[in-house]
Amino acid sequence: MSATEPTTRHLSQSDEVCTTVALAVADATETPVDELPPLYTAIDPDALNDIFQPRNGDRPQAGTHVSFSIAGCTVSIRDGTVTVSRDAETSDDQTASMPARAN
Repeated sequence: MSATEPTTRHLSQSDEVCTTVALAVADATETPVDELPPLYTAIDPDALNDIFQPRNGDRPQAGTHVSFSIAGCTVSIRDGTVTVSRDAETSDDQTASMPARAN
C-alpha cells in the first residue's frame, strides 16, 4: 500500500466501531492487529462506539467527525466511513501523537 493512499472501511451494524478502526489501521500499516498499540492510548473506545455505532438502523448525525492519531497514522471517522492515512514520518513505537478532536 502506498504511503499516500489512504485506507478506508465502512462502519457496519455487525462490527463495533473500534474493531473497524483497528482493522483499518492494521491494513494501512501492514501490521497485525495484535501488534498495534491499544486504541485507548489515543481515544476512549467506549466514547467512540457511543458516537458512531449504528443502532436500530440509525446512522450517526450527518457531519459528525472525529480525528485522532495512532501507530503513525491519522484516523478520521465521518459519515460512516473510517479513513486511515499514514503520517509522513512514522516510527514503530509511535502511538498517539495528537489528542482526539471531535467536530
